[in-house]
Amino acid sequence: MSCVTEAVEKMEELTRGTGCHDCNVKIERQPDAPACRYERGVNLKVGFGGAASDVVTHYPLETTTRIPFMFGAPLESPEQRTAACGIMGVVARFLCLCRRAQACGPEDHERCFLNFCSVFDGKKIYVNGALPDLIRLLGKRTVSSPEEADVIVVGGDGLFSADCLAVTDHYRGKKQMVFVGPSTAGVATFLNEEHWCPFAR
Repeated sequence: MSCVTEAVEKMEELTRGTGCHDCNVKIERQPDAPACRYERGVNLKVGFGGAASDVVTHYPLETTTRIPFMFGAPLESPEQRTAACGIMGVVARFLCLCRRAQACGPEDHERCFLNFCSVFDGKKIYVNGALPDLIRLLGKRTVSSPEEADVIVVGGDGLFSADCLAVTDHYRGKKQMVFVGPSTAGVATFLNEEHWCPFAR
């Protein structure tokens, strides 16, 4: 079982009997909205019950669906995992389990990175997922393999892409793992994992 399907199971348990399963979730592109500084891809807005969350992905989709589509499903495609992560983010926000579901504005980008550097100062970092700007900004603090790392940073693609998800699953519980950005907020919330997105809306 991947960490995405495990998080879905946790969400199913938590929301059973709440009525959430009967409500629509809308996923649509939002090209002009603020996006996480570190992520690259298509920015999606996920709406549910008046709450919203962001997902940035290389596997975009637009649809209206309901939460139970995920329950018991293997979530084998990147598109399905993108949708599942977005839905978990917006449900976690709707239930007031997390507030970090939408990207901060450009005015917060610099202090986000400076805070990140101060928290993980001296650590060897492996970046798992499509976070090219974070790799560039970190420079020599990054390492080329997860085995060398003190900390593994997981972006959205670390949950969507099959190869990156395999790394996340393999090292979860073995290395310090930090999920970054709004795209990972739902999974981190339902799995009670460390999440970095201090200035999110």
